[in-house]
Amino acid sequence: MTNLELTTILGKMNHGDVIPGTIAGKSYTFTGLEKYPGRGRFSHLKGQDIIVIMSGERKRSMIKLFVDPLLLFVNAPPEELSFGHLPHEYMRVFNWRNKPKIPNVNEYETHYKSVARHLQRILKQ
Repeated sequence: MTNLELTTILGKMNHGDVIPGTIAGKSYTFTGLEKYPGRGRFSHLKGQDIIVIMSGERKRSMIKLFVDPLLLFVNAPPEELSFGHLPHEYMRVFNWRNKPKIPNVNEYETHYKSVARHLQRILKQ
């Protein structure tokens, strides 16, 4: 899947679609696609597409996910999205030892994984 194909699929999702979490009983609500405002340390990312999901279980309920890392998760085989695993390509590109290129990328890995699993299920239908 390419970046454009992923953005097209996300654009077809409805505001309010429920995305199951990686842990049973947890879920997110898809709130849409936006452009990253790009302030401060990550100003170089201004205008990039982001996916916004909402979790009622967090103090900051809005979670902003970038398309580039999500694409690596979506293109990964299902066994790399299972419990305790991360896609090899994601680990190569966004290794936690390197300076983060995208805000919260390492902290949001489970959120990326949940959205990727959901999109893989949609694509199989």
